[in-house]
Amino acid sequence: MSCDVPTPDCCADGGAIPYEEALRLVLAHTRPLPAVKVELADALGCYLAAPAKSRWDSPRFEQSAMDGYAVRVANLAAATAARPVTLRVAGEMAAGSSRRLALKAGTTVRVFTGSPLPADTGAVVVQEVVAREGDHAVFGAPAREGAHIRRVGEEYGKGDELLPAGVAVTPPVIGLLAQLGQGNVKVGGRPRALVVTMGDELVPAGTTPGRAQVVDANGPALCAALRAAGALKVRHVRVRDDAAALRRALAAGLRTADLVVTVGGASVGDHDHVPAVRAQLGIAELFGRVAIRPGLPNWFGLSPAGVPVFGLPGNPVSALVSFELLVRPAVRRLMGASCAAAADGIANAGADLPALSMPLAGEAAPAGDRLTWLRARLAVADDGTPCVAPARGQGSHMLGYLARAQALAVIAAGDGTLPAGTPVPVRRLEWFER
Repeated sequence: MSCDVPTPDCCADGGAIPYEEALRLVLAHTRPLPAVKVELADALGCYLAAPAKSRWDSPRFEQSAMDGYAVRVANLAAATAARPVTLRVAGEMAAGSSRRLALKAGTTVRVFTGSPLPADTGAVVVQEVVAREGDHAVFGAPAREGAHIRRVGEEYGKGDELLPAGVAVTPPVIGLLAQLGQGNVKVGGRPRALVVTMGDELVPAGTTPGRAQVVDANGPALCAALRAAGALKVRHVRVRDDAAALRRALAAGLRTADLVVTVGGASVGDHDHVPAVRAQLGIAELFGRVAIRPGLPNWFGLSPAGVPVFGLPGNPVSALVSFELLVRPAVRRLMGASCAAAADGIANAGADLPALSMPLAGEAAPAGDRLTWLRARLAVADDGTPCVAPARGQGSHMLGYLARAQALAVIAAGDGTLPAGTPVPVRRLEWFER
């Protein structure tokens, strides 16, 4: 996915833009944080800020791939089960051995997985097919040239670029970097984030709500999502429906945070102060509506200093699905992910949709002109094939169904109901960085 995209004309009149266009805008206007150098163990979940290059060949020396016996191929050319060949065992070379041995005619050397090989080794014969008789080994078949030998540089050579910048640091990447001799590594910085929830009706978790009050689920959920995505510090501020309080919270966040998320309060009612406060703080809009369900009233813009600001819908399912589709990619981009890695299969230049496809377990209806992301579980059809089963409740306030969901089933815009068995794109919901 390219990061370059012009600002769409439809933003100016409040029209909803397509999802992929919104994602491109987010990635194009979210700049990676300065790189930092960390100890290798602390790099997990970050993104490489520089390519990883090899300092030596791999393997660095010719070595055995199995426990067995190093042989000259010519010595076993005539070996058969009926007329086996016997060779004298001239010694052994364990893994890590610094001994220098050479195979002489009529001899073999005992070797082990990863051990260096004697000079003139043509093959390694696995121990399971060799009979040992004291200081001699008996071979009942010829050896194939190069069998069970790891050649110098067969995996990569000195100076090769093995990983580009922007790659996620996973456990195998940690292992590879260790193999390359890197005790520390340069990675993208981890962002600081602010989440602002607002409303006179909100009370914190652990509080018994009064009549007409609502426990604030969005704040804890989005803070958790940001931490799971890799944010280093996440602060949550809950404000009442008061423009001055909101302005203070946002202004403070824009001074100290690398990313700001507001939830709700962005409509046109008397108590919806977010649009006016954003304008007062000079936050420039890049889009205000996205043609997805849930999540139509998604807002994105930049502060004068370039801090990404998201305005998510107030319903908890809409807020969390919007996070997955738009905010998580921004977090990855801030951490130094390439645009393709930041998108992580949500959308791509060729298909605009996730690559994984599964048949529907039941009927599903699109939401008119909007791309629909149905909360779903992975299932198995009667014939044993994997399928995706949309949840019974798809209301944007029904957080319980999202809590149990394993995936989002993607339904393209349209009018007709899709019958069971229709293949649809599927995005796994794992929340933690993969």
